[in-house]
Amino acid sequence: LSRKIMPGDEELGKKDDDHKPGATVRLPNWPFSGIPLRWRRRRIILAIVGLYLMYLFIHNIPDLGELNFNTNGPHARPIVTPQNDGYQAYDEEPTGPPKGFSVPKNGSPPPRTFNGQIRYYRLAASLHKASNTQGYRPTNRNVLFAISNLKSASTLLPMICETAKWSRNHVHAAFFGREDIPLADILEINGINEESCPAFWHDARPDYMEWSSEQRSESSVGAAMTHIQSYLHPQVAIMDDSLSEDPFFVRGLRTRAKALDIPIIEIPKDRVENFMWITRLDSGSLRNWHHPEVDILIQAPPDSSGGIVRLLKSIKEADYVGLKPPRLTIELPADIDGGVKHYLENFAWPPASMENPLATSQVTLRRRISRQHARQEDSAIRFLELFFPTNTANSHVLLLSPQAQLSPLYFHYIKYVLLEHKYSQFEETDADNLMGVSLELPSVLLDGRTKLTPPETSDMATLRYKRMFPETPSAPFLWQAPNSHAALYFGDKWAELHSFLSNRVTKQHQSSKSAARPKLVSKTLPSWTEYMLELMRARGYSLLYPAMAASETFVTIHHELYHLPEEYRSPSKGDEDNDAYAPSTDLNEPFLVADTPPPLPKNPESTVIPLSRPLHRAMPFEGDLPEIPHLPYLLYNGKMVPPANATIVARDYANRFRETVGGCKIPEGKHRVIEPGNTKDLFCFGDE
Repeated sequence: LSRKIMPGDEELGKKDDDHKPGATVRLPNWPFSGIPLRWRRRRIILAIVGLYLMYLFIHNIPDLGELNFNTNGPHARPIVTPQNDGYQAYDEEPTGPPKGFSVPKNGSPPPRTFNGQIRYYRLAASLHKASNTQGYRPTNRNVLFAISNLKSASTLLPMICETAKWSRNHVHAAFFGREDIPLADILEINGINEESCPAFWHDARPDYMEWSSEQRSESSVGAAMTHIQSYLHPQVAIMDDSLSEDPFFVRGLRTRAKALDIPIIEIPKDRVENFMWITRLDSGSLRNWHHPEVDILIQAPPDSSGGIVRLLKSIKEADYVGLKPPRLTIELPADIDGGVKHYLENFAWPPASMENPLATSQVTLRRRISRQHARQEDSAIRFLELFFPTNTANSHVLLLSPQAQLSPLYFHYIKYVLLEHKYSQFEETDADNLMGVSLELPSVLLDGRTKLTPPETSDMATLRYKRMFPETPSAPFLWQAPNSHAALYFGDKWAELHSFLSNRVTKQHQSSKSAARPKLVSKTLPSWTEYMLELMRARGYSLLYPAMAASETFVTIHHELYHLPEEYRSPSKGDEDNDAYAPSTDLNEPFLVADTPPPLPKNPESTVIPLSRPLHRAMPFEGDLPEIPHLPYLLYNGKMVPPANATIVARDYANRFRETVGGCKIPEGKHRVIEPGNTKDLFCFGDE
C-alpha cells in the first residue's frame, strides 16, 4: 500500500481522534493587535470553533464513505492498524459491542446491524511481512486462498499447506469471517503451524465484525481485497464452494475480484481431494484457469454403433464438476447406423445435472452428403476442416477415435497438463515445440509392427526423479509421433497444421512430376497423420505421452470393432466385405500404399482409472509433471536422442523437405525465415 492508503508506521493503529490540536499555539504579531482584547478573544474563540468543526467534518467523511461503500469503485479505505504483530493487535482493537449496542443476554448472538466505519487492526502487520514476495509487481508468484468460516477453513487448510509444500508459489491465506476467534487459534485448532505449513496468514476481518450488517460485512471484504491487491497483487483467489462460504463473503469477493481482474477458482463441495492437483501448478497456470477451451472431435464410422455409443457414454460419465466442459463435434457418415441415430436423438450435452441446467447444447453434428470414396488427400482435408481454433492461444482440440473409452478423470488430466505446459510462466518457451498431449500410450511404433520401448525414469535429463521415486519404472516422454486415438492438440499447432496441409496440397498439384513419398505411418491410422508427421519432423514438434502404467490408464482402445480408415477401404459397393483393404492405384496420391493389408492393431486393453482415485494419486511422481527439458525424447522411429539434438535433426529434415517436396533451391549460406504459425518457408511457389 502506498503512503496515501497505508499510514506510516508511527501512525499505525492510532485512531483519528488521537490527533488533537496542540495545547499551546503561539500567535504571531498581527498588524491589528491594537484591536480591543474583547474582540480579539471573540475572534480567537470563533476561529478555534471553526477549525474544530472543520476537523469534525473531515474526520467523519470516511464514515459516510464506508456506509455507502461501492465495491465496484476504484478507491479503498485506509487500513487503520497497530504496528505490533500477533496478539497485541487484538489488545489494541476495541472490544465489546460498538457504541450504542449492548451485550446480548442469555448467550444470544449479537444483532448484525452495525454499519459504522470499517477499520482493519490486524491486516497491515501480515502484509508488511509479505513485502519480500514482490507483490508490487503486477505479475508475480502470489496465490491467495480466501476463507470466510471455520468449516471452509478446515476444508481448504490441507490444500493451502500442500500448495506451500511444493514451493512453486508464495501462498497467502486470508480469513474474512465473522467468528471472533484469533487467527492463531484457528490454525491451532486445525493442527497447523508455520513451520509445517509455510504460508502467509492474513486476518482480513475488520473491527466489530460479529456485529456487522450484511452490507458492512460485504463492503469489508471488498475493501480488504483492495488492500491485499495493493500489497500482493495476487494472481488468483481460491475459495471453497460458494454454498459452503458465507453469502456476504461470496458477493464481496466476486464483485471486488472482478473489478481488480483477479480470477477466482472455486473448489466444488466435497471435491478438495479431487482437485489437489492444482497445488502443483504455478501462479501463471492458475491465473489462466478459465482461459483454455477444448473441443472434442469424433468421426463416426459407417455401419457401427457399438464403439461410438460406448465412447459417448464414457464422455458423459466423466467428471466435469468445477470445470468448463468441452464442446462436442461429431462427423457422421452419409449412411448413419440406426443405433447411433437413435442414441444421438436423446443425447444431451453438457449433462443437465451440471451446475447450469439451462445451458444450451454444446453438440454439433456434421453429416456427410457424398458417398464417393475419398483419396488420402481428400480425407485429410475433410478431417482438418472440421475444426479451426477461434483463438490459437486458448482454443484446443481433443481428437477421439470411436474405439476409445475414457477414464472419468480424463478431463482433469487434460486440464492439468494444459495449464502446466501451455500457461505456466516458467515453461512458456520450453513448450514451444510441444504439439499436444496424448492420452494413449501405444504398444507399437508408427509402422504398426515394431514394438515401442517406453523410456525409463533413469532416461530423464535429471536424476531428481530417479532419486526421489526409485520404484517408479517409467516416465512421461516426448515422441515425434502423431496420435489419432486420443490426443489433445494445441490450437496454435493445429492452425499451423492447416497452413502446412494447404501449402502441401497446393505444391502437390502444381508439380505434375512429383513422385509419391514412402509411407511411414501404418494404414491402420488415418491419412492426416502422415501429413502431421511431416510437419512434426520439419519443425521438431512432439507429443507428450504418459508414463507406462501397470494396469490403469486414462483411455483404453478397443479393437473388436476396428474399421480401416475410409481412404484405405474398398470403394466397390458390390463387395461383400466393404471394409476390405484396397491398395491405391492413383498415381497422384501423395504417399505410396503397400499391396498387402496392414496387420490389425493388437494393443492391450487396459482398465481406465476410476473416479474414486484422485488424479495426483493416479499419476507417477506424486502427480508432479516434470519440466519439458527433463523428459526423454524419441524420434518418430523410436530412437532416443538428447532433446538438444532434436533441433539439429529437424533442421536437416526441413532442408531436405524444402528441396524434395517444397521445390526450393536455396543458395549456400542462405536460409528461409520461419514465421510463427506459418509453414510457407517449407515451400517455394515462385513468389519469394
